[in-house]
Amino acid sequence: MRAHIDLSLDGVYRAVVRGLQFGLGTALIFWLLDIVFCLSLFSFCPAFVLGTLLGAAYIFYQDTLKISLEGKGVLVTGCDTGFGHSLAFQLADLGAVVFAGCLTSQGGGAEKLKSYRNIHVLQLDITSDEEVTAALNYVSQNLPAQGLWGIVNNAGWSTFGHVEWVPISLCCRSLEVNIWGMMRIIRTFLPLIRQSKGRIVNMSSGMGRRCAPSRASYCITKYGVEALSDCLRFEMRQWDVNVIIVEPGNFINATGIFTPSSVRRDAEALWKQIPESVQVAYTKEYFDGFTNNMIKYSTSGSTDKQPVLDALINALVHQYPHPRYQPMELYFKLSVWVNTHLPEWVFETLFT
Repeated sequence: MRAHIDLSLDGVYRAVVRGLQFGLGTALIFWLLDIVFCLSLFSFCPAFVLGTLLGAAYIFYQDTLKISLEGKGVLVTGCDTGFGHSLAFQLADLGAVVFAGCLTSQGGGAEKLKSYRNIHVLQLDITSDEEVTAALNYVSQNLPAQGLWGIVNNAGWSTFGHVEWVPISLCCRSLEVNIWGMMRIIRTFLPLIRQSKGRIVNMSSGMGRRCAPSRASYCITKYGVEALSDCLRFEMRQWDVNVIIVEPGNFINATGIFTPSSVRRDAEALWKQIPESVQVAYTKEYFDGFTNNMIKYSTSGSTDKQPVLDALINALVHQYPHPRYQPMELYFKLSVWVNTHLPEWVFETLFT
């Protein structure tokens, strides 16, 4: 693959953070050399600046080192629409043999994939043991010579609503798809990934690093994806298997996960399921205002899927992949950073 410097917001952020860490370490080393051995080679500040620049430059260079996907198998779930659908085409263009799992293998999205070179369309409901087992059998029988290099766990499901509103049945569906479905795919295909010393790429979300009102049933699952991925990464070290998390920001407008019509439809169904006493407490006026805000949210965010697709591809091709990739707009990245590193009251004051 052609090497190029990653000047995306996420690429620059990674290089700067690692550079600052390297710069601080370099400055401390020279400071200790001065204290212990009286070697005044560099003062603290010049050593820090030099170390930061060298560290950032090294990360930029490291991210240009990439592995070819030519002839490698990649399984992608959730390819009917959205990120998975677009990713299947781009991976095929890079020479990968793509096994594109679709919830409906006879749907419009699946039919478009079937006509493309290097793409095998699979009927794959990740909540079904039978369909996952059938997918394993098909993949095993059609593997390219280089084996199964990667799994991209992209399939997901989302709903909205306050904790008191959303029925447990919907929360269970979210968990079944976003957590147990992901784990089912991993457990089933992991032996093939161990053989190739390949990659597992799990789609999380910025909502796996920060929460928001009315998104509890979704955030719970994405925090779970973070935990599952971290635990699995530790376990896979002995096999030289990389487990990578991709945490997109707000790309709802690019994927159509929520649309004004779907928000109205789901909100109407949700209101009918809310207990009467809870309806009285919140009032219909409040609920309608909430629904209007969700409609506005459904039309916000980036309309370009490419930053997320680039992150997913980089997770598969970087010779030295990062544990996390964060294709986010600046506002979302700042909110995640604040929530991760600063006191809770700062995040709550600025972003909720």
